[in-house]
Amino acid sequence: MKHSYLFAVIFIISMAPIIASAQIDTTKAKKDTLTKSVIDTTTKSVIDTTVKVAPDTAAAVKVNVDTAVVAVPMNCYKQYLDYFTELGSKPVTDGMQLVVIAFKKKESCNCLMGRVQVTGGKIKSPVYVQTEGGEYKSFADLGRKLDPDFVAAVGDGLWSITNGMSVVFQTTDEEYGRLFFYKFLNKNKGMAKEAPSPADLLKN
Repeated sequence: MKHSYLFAVIFIISMAPIIASAQIDTTKAKKDTLTKSVIDTTTKSVIDTTVKVAPDTAAAVKVNVDTAVVAVPMNCYKQYLDYFTELGSKPVTDGMQLVVIAFKKKESCNCLMGRVQVTGGKIKSPVYVQTEGGEYKSFADLGRKLDPDFVAAVGDGLWSITNGMSVVFQTTDEEYGRLFFYKFLNKNKGMAKEAPSPADLLKN
């Protein structure tokens, strides 16, 4: 009797590890499909090939996309053209007049500050571009020149001013440009007037 009791105890003890291993939750291992182990056949060692996912990848992509959108410059050429077309302009008077010089080339554009002499209601060459230092340099000094074939084709009409704008001109670099006499642009009287600074408003 003692022997059979002892045999039963030994049997239960030997079965305990098997029963315990059957109780392990394997759902986590099934869910993690990125974790893999590979045995190196030369060294017989286990290599961990777990794929590590970068945290918040979607957010990082969104930031990059948003940054790219913000970095795209506005089309200043079209903005000035739209303003002058919509609001119109007063007649440009004779004298040295300030202008915005808008250049457009394929899908890019840039707008520069400048000035030009107006005589008899027409533009008189050269056109000057303002530098960051405040001085003015001619197109030629900056390496830009009007396309001579284009000038010959357009003729005297190239120097005319209509609705505060020059006609479209072309450079030897295949840029298209236009002068905007912004000082003569009509104001939008229906637009809300912005208040000056307190110092300017209350100085009198």
